[in-house]
Amino acid sequence: MQTRSWTSAAIALGLCLGVGWSAPVFSLTPSQRQQLKSLGIPVVIPKAIPTGFQVKKVSVKPCPAQSSRNSRGVCRFGPDYEILYRNSQGACFTMVAVGGGIGGVDQTYGYEVAVPLFRERVMLWFGDLNTNTPYRTPTEQQRQQSQSNLRSDWLGKGPFYGVSYVQREPQCRRGISPKQAEQVLRSLQFLR
Repeated sequence: MQTRSWTSAAIALGLCLGVGWSAPVFSLTPSQRQQLKSLGIPVVIPKAIPTGFQVKKVSVKPCPAQSSRNSRGVCRFGPDYEILYRNSQGACFTMVAVGGGIGGVDQTYGYEVAVPLFRERVMLWFGDLNTNTPYRTPTEQQRQQSQSNLRSDWLGKGPFYGVSYVQREPQCRRGISPKQAEQVLRSLQFLR
């Protein structure tokens, strides 16, 4: 099982209730694609996102000046990226990558999801922070409902990748359902 871990920068995975799915690769502009590729690390994006979601912002942070990089192009605090996806109803989620500085806590509900790109199973979490009691397995109904504080554990060995809900963006008022988050995680691919 993947270690449960998160940074303060990537807080929770949230996805909205939507019916269909679309291909987000085409929603990245050539400039955004170049920004992401300029980091010198493999860039992971979802191949499918809920219908109605679009890339609203791409943020990149290269390794600090004079930082040494390991063989995978990662330094202690970078390079990092965040791709914000949002729909017209104010539902948001992000695809994030961080070089390091990760840690984490459990939440009330959690269950494993297979992520084919990484050949790993990762925990998908939601609910209140929960450090004192074991997490509970959600009901099928809970998996279908939009959830606050929804997030995946980190994937990879550095950079670390995850999907998270963006609470700090004023235009983001809710997240997506765990079922939608499962589909996003299962569709992850490398940006070519």
